[in-house]
Amino acid sequence: MSSPSEPLPATQRRVYSLRTELLAAQLAVLLLVVLGFGGAIYALVAQAVHRQAEADLFGAAQLIAQDLESGDSPRSLAISRSYWHRFGPAPRDRAYFAIWDSQGKLLAGSDELPSFTRPREELPPAKGPRPYHSEREGRDLMVTVRGSGNRQILVGRPLGREGDYLRRLLATVSLLGLASLLVGAAAAWWLARRIARPLETLTQTAQKISARHLEERLPLVPAAAELGTLTLVFNGMLDRLQNSFERQTRFTADASHEIRTPVAVVLTQAEHTLSRPRSEEEYRGALETCLRAARRMKSLADDLLLLARADSGRLELRRETNDLADLVRGAVSLLEPLAREEQVELTAELTPTAIACDPAQLTQVVTNLITNGIRYNRPGGKVIVDVRAEQGRARLRVRDTGIGIAAEDQPRVFDRFFRADPARTHTAGQGTGLGLCIVAEIVAAHGGSVQVTSTPEEGTTFTVELPLAETPGKPAAEPPATAPTTQEPE
Repeated sequence: MSSPSEPLPATQRRVYSLRTELLAAQLAVLLLVVLGFGGAIYALVAQAVHRQAEADLFGAAQLIAQDLESGDSPRSLAISRSYWHRFGPAPRDRAYFAIWDSQGKLLAGSDELPSFTRPREELPPAKGPRPYHSEREGRDLMVTVRGSGNRQILVGRPLGREGDYLRRLLATVSLLGLASLLVGAAAAWWLARRIARPLETLTQTAQKISARHLEERLPLVPAAAELGTLTLVFNGMLDRLQNSFERQTRFTADASHEIRTPVAVVLTQAEHTLSRPRSEEEYRGALETCLRAARRMKSLADDLLLLARADSGRLELRRETNDLADLVRGAVSLLEPLAREEQVELTAELTPTAIACDPAQLTQVVTNLITNGIRYNRPGGKVIVDVRAEQGRARLRVRDTGIGIAAEDQPRVFDRFFRADPARTHTAGQGTGLGLCIVAEIVAAHGGSVQVTSTPEEGTTFTVELPLAETPGKPAAEPPATAPTTQEPE
C-alpha cells in the first residue's frame, strides 16, 4: 500500500491544479466581459459618429437645395462655409457636392469631384424620418437629397477626422480593457488562491491520516459553507472508521485472548499426561478435559464466524413461518436441566404468535437470553419467559430476578466480549461475552430490535420485538385468540 505522501499515479493525477483552473475560468469570463463591453462601446460610438457625419452632410445638402429653390444658378452654388469647420480643416476632409437634373445630367459639381459619384436610379424620399439616402464608398460618406424639379443633390466627404477619432477611441478602449484584465487577473488570482488554500490545508491534513493515525481530523478552516459541511461530513466518516477500526482491534485482541485459554488447557493437559505413563482413568480424564476445551473453542469459532458474516452483510436467513411460542417452548425444555442445576425456577407464559424467521437462529436468540438469565441469577431466583403479540409486533420478554446490571454497564451489554464484573455471578468464567452481541445481530437481521432494562440486585428484562408474519385475509397485527399456556420445569 502506498503511503499517503506519495503522488497519485499519472492516470489519476489532474493535469491542472484547482487554483489554475479557477484562475483560467475567471480570466476567460473577464476577457469575454471586457471584449463584449469594449466592443459595444466602440460600436455605439462609431454609430453615433456616423450619424453625426450624416447629419452634417444632410444639413449642407439642404442649404444647397434651398439656394436652388431661391433661383440661384447651379454653377454658382457651393457648400456653405458654416459647415467647413464641422467637416474638418485638413485637405483630406474637404467636402464635395454634385447636382443632377431629373434626367441624370450633371448640372454642377465641385472641382475635385470623385469619379464614383453618380445619381441614384431612385430618388431619395422627400419626407420621413430620413429624407435622404446615405452610402459609403471606401472611406467616403455621401448623402443624397431630393431638390426641386426632382433634382438630386449629393454632398460627400472622406471620414478622415472620424477615423482618427475612432482609432483613438479603439486605443483607449484597448488600454482600459488591458488594465481591466490586469486588475481582474490579480483579483482572480487572489480569489483562486483564497478558494484553493483551504483545500490545500485539508489535503495536507488528509495525507497525514493513516491506519495508525485515525485520530487526525480535518480542521474547520474559514471557507464557504459547502466546504465546512464537507469537512464535517468527512470528519464524521473518520469518526465512524476510527470506531470501527478500534472495535475490530479490540475484537481481534479479545478473540485471541479467549482462544488462548482453551488452547492452553489442551496443551497443558496433554503435556502433563504424556510426561509419564498413566492409568486408563487418568488418560480418560485428560481426554475429557481436552474435549471440553475443544468444544469451547468450537463454540467460540462458530460465534466469531456468525459475527463475521453479520459484519459483511452475509448473514443468511432461511425465513419460514413459525410459531414463536413453539420455538421458545423448545428452548425452555432444553435449558430446564441447567435451571435445576443452578437452583433457578424457569417459567414460560406463551401465546401462539406467528412470525417469519430462521428457526435455528431465532432459537439461538432465545437460548442465549434464557441462559444469560439463569447464569446471572441467584439460588432460588426466577426466570420468566413470555411471548405475545402487542401493537402489531411479536414480543419476547425474558425476565429474571438475578443480580441485575449496573447502570454504567447497560449501554455496553451488546458489545462484543463485554462481561460485567465476573465476581458478581456464581457462574463466573462461563461464556465468552458474545451471546448478547449475537442476539442483537440476529434480531437486527430479522428486522427487529432488542432492549434491556435492569435494576441492580433486583433483576433484568430483555425485550425482543419482531415483525409478525403476514396472514392472508387477516391483519398481521391481530394476535391469535388462543389462551396463553404456562410451562414450568418439572
